[in-house]
Amino acid sequence: MTCQKENFEIILQTKGCKLCQCLLCGIIFVQQDKPKKLKGIYDNYYKEKNASRFGVIVEWIVKIFRFGRAYKISVLRPKAKSILDIGSGRGWMLYFMKKYFKYETAIGTQIADSAYLFSKNKLKLETYDKDFLELPFLERFDIITILHVLEHVENGELYMEKIHKLLKDKGLLLIEVPNFNSWTRKITKKHWLALDLEHHLFFFTPLSLVSLLEKHNLKVKKIRTFSLEYSAFTSTQSIVNFITNSDSYFFYWLQNKNFNLKIIWHTFLFAVLFPFCLLVNLCLYFSKNGEVITIIAEKND
Repeated sequence: MTCQKENFEIILQTKGCKLCQCLLCGIIFVQQDKPKKLKGIYDNYYKEKNASRFGVIVEWIVKIFRFGRAYKISVLRPKAKSILDIGSGRGWMLYFMKKYFKYETAIGTQIADSAYLFSKNKLKLETYDKDFLELPFLERFDIITILHVLEHVENGELYMEKIHKLLKDKGLLLIEVPNFNSWTRKITKKHWLALDLEHHLFFFTPLSLVSLLEKHNLKVKKIRTFSLEYSAFTSTQSIVNFITNSDSYFFYWLQNKNFNLKIIWHTFLFAVLFPFCLLVNLCLYFSKNGEVITIIAEKND
């Protein structure tokens, strides 16, 4: 980003860092007491053996969501034949788009080694293990997706600039990030699951993200703050964290990490609170206070 360190206010202090909000553009950025080296930070994000993050059952649920995401994208622009997915994870969405929705070009970028190797060698996808800004793409794309990635990168302005160049005329951008204006972030503050200060560098509100896109001639066509995949889970885990004044034990347990007796209590709380959180998020469907910001934007010259 370009203006975040010139004129800002500190809005939250926690875990050896500060969250600062730019008074010019509204974007929130993380200021570490001891700056963290980005190289190697995602080495353990996926397991080395099969690039999984969770147990077998949860992994199947994730695949179902990735198929649903591929379907939704295919409906957005039925005649589209090319897509670039920035930060493509293990590549399941691109795999489904090629196999079931007949995309001729489906390219991904992924800097985590195990996920990159899985998508390249197991799923046989065209994937690159470099930062998006380092790749000299020659073609342009009907659709570009950047889903839960922009909050991880240092140069969001440069990302938007390059995305605009790589989109075809009237091409679509699908972007999704955590919503800093979410109802549970306001209640739970430092316990908000999507804070993830180990990996996240920036946070956005609907207004600041729309402003960033419009600055780069990307016209917002649709915006929502509800996600069937993320909203209820994020809300529930955040409230459990707040009640127990602890980290995300249930979420870590799903990743086969850190089992202890507290998991029993946390799992009970999660089960009790989940229906309530799902209902609240459904009620907030047309608001700006859900857990994520999902925007569909069109190249506008």
